[in-house]
Amino acid sequence: MRKMLYLILVVVSYTAVQAQELDCSVRIEAVKAQNIEPRVFKTLETAVYEFMNQRKWTKDKFEPSEKIKCSIIINITESPTEGDYRANFIVQSQRPVFNSSYQSPLFSQNDKEANFEYFEFQQLDYIQNGYTNNLVSLLAYYAYIIIGYDYQSFNPNGGEQYFKLAKSVIDAIPQTQKSKFKGWSAFDGSNNRYQLVDALLNPRYKIFNQILYTYHFVGLDKFYDDIATGREAVISTFKDLETLYEDNPNNILLRTFFVAKSDEIVNILSEATPNEKGVAVNLLTKMDPVNSEKYRNLLKR
Repeated sequence: MRKMLYLILVVVSYTAVQAQELDCSVRIEAVKAQNIEPRVFKTLETAVYEFMNQRKWTKDKFEPSEKIKCSIIINITESPTEGDYRANFIVQSQRPVFNSSYQSPLFSQNDKEANFEYFEFQQLDYIQNGYTNNLVSLLAYYAYIIIGYDYQSFNPNGGEQYFKLAKSVIDAIPQTQKSKFKGWSAFDGSNNRYQLVDALLNPRYKIFNQILYTYHFVGLDKFYDDIATGREAVISTFKDLETLYEDNPNNILLRTFFVAKSDEIVNILSEATPNEKGVAVNLLTKMDPVNSEKYRNLLKR
């Protein structure tokens, strides 16, 4: 049962109540697509919201309070013909930290190749191992990725089955559609959907699964009882991330991790000892040069 180890830890009596897994907010932004009636985007927004939140994505039973908080912003940049949309998806998810109101950012992705076709009042129906259209595939893929990251943060091997389901979404897309809609194939640019799930399932990068678990369950969830021990566990994951970096500095798992986590890491390290800051900043500036300045600023505090 989902998060059982976590629930035992917090000594909560778990009563299984069937509920959907996702608490997903959805927003459509279409400032540049002014040739489309606004009601179409409102209908689309409702359809995406219902698709994400009203479907059962796992066989597990969730309490309402266990739902995974996430969001999807669909930024429509162009509609060259009726029903044809050029768009990017901003997908994010959070994860609760034990005995606090804090939600830790867990996954963040700006998918710039999320084009799709949609006609007003079109049904969004997902059939596992089948293909409906690219919008359905995009949403199902990200639903499984979000769930996989969440499960992985509570169990060292908890996310794998959902990452495999995300991969099955890709495998079910006909080659003609993969050619039409980019992001599903290995060589469709960088930081794409295929590359992400391929890395998540690659035994070569298996240490990343342990990193997600240690950072959150062994690290953040211990802050309530022992901040120093929890922070030490978080910092230990930077050394494991260095292993990924040394193997492949352009690893997509590193990029997605730091996009979600850089601000949180700065907050965690703000109260660290000078020695902890020194060790962490040396590692972080090497692995995440985009955010190197804010890491170095930690040494001035």
